[in-house]
Amino acid sequence: IGNSRIISLTIFTSNYSNMRYSAAIMQQINWDNLRYVLMVSEKGSIAAAARELGVNRTTVLRRINTFQHSLNCRIFERGDSGYILTPEAEKMIGAAREVENTLFDMQRQIAGHELLLEGELKVTTTDTLMVSLIGPHLASFYRKHPHIVVDIVMTNNILDLSRREADIAIRPTQSLEAPLVGRRVSDIHFGIYSSPDYLDSCQATNLTEHQWIGFDTSLQSTPPGKWLEANVPKESVCLRGDSFIALKIAAENGIGVALLPHYLGNSSAQLQRLPIPVSELTTGLWLLTHPDLFRSSKVHAFMDHFEEGINRDLAISGN
Repeated sequence: IGNSRIISLTIFTSNYSNMRYSAAIMQQINWDNLRYVLMVSEKGSIAAAARELGVNRTTVLRRINTFQHSLNCRIFERGDSGYILTPEAEKMIGAAREVENTLFDMQRQIAGHELLLEGELKVTTTDTLMVSLIGPHLASFYRKHPHIVVDIVMTNNILDLSRREADIAIRPTQSLEAPLVGRRVSDIHFGIYSSPDYLDSCQATNLTEHQWIGFDTSLQSTPPGKWLEANVPKESVCLRGDSFIALKIAAENGIGVALLPHYLGNSSAQLQRLPIPVSELTTGLWLLTHPDLFRSSKVHAFMDHFEEGINRDLAISGN
């Protein structure tokens, strides 16, 4: 579904006595504006929708106002708990979601039967994996498949592959998440790292006496974030970051100790791993896609190439 495409949406309004429409009304709805409405409806606030869409609040408000003006009706009521759909809009949004899901289903099924190694392929991964494991293999993939244009979405958010927010996800997870299919490339192990200079100046004899580089709210709900919360008192945390890359840089500069994946910590000549096991944090690294896309030649080409490259890198780094 591209920007500014127009679709026809039939809105059935039975069971809504306050809506004086005929049995079926055809409206021309700008789908790109509608997705902003759907996101606000899902998140409950303009700010949360803006973060999810990667735009500012003004853009979200402008899109919603344009959508409301085109239909000449009010979409949201603002309550104490956030933006709530008006009764008049609630059924319309439900119908819109059904249309959206049907179109996504069609797109996936068509894309899943593509045999040519050409066209766009959207891949999502985290910034840490991009810098450490994905980026080094992009050039060799391009040389092998010059007609495939890889569109990288680098985010710590989990994108919805059912809604074609991405075709392939490369991310850590303990197990397959329904309805996705994929390959468990390797295990990801974690360790506690610091610079030699920090250790030379530190008199700590246990975990709680160290200066810790912790996680901000965006990573606190992850397994490493929960481990840190359970094992390290808040007063021991001297700095926080929203990325393992930020934690690595801070540790390299002697600020304190950081919990890092082996592939990131072991690759740094400025860090050393403390002899403190955290084996309970071991998780799988997966290449994931939707079942409808699994037969796509582009998807298979990407998975084959990066599975081989990532396994080789992890073996070298001592993960």
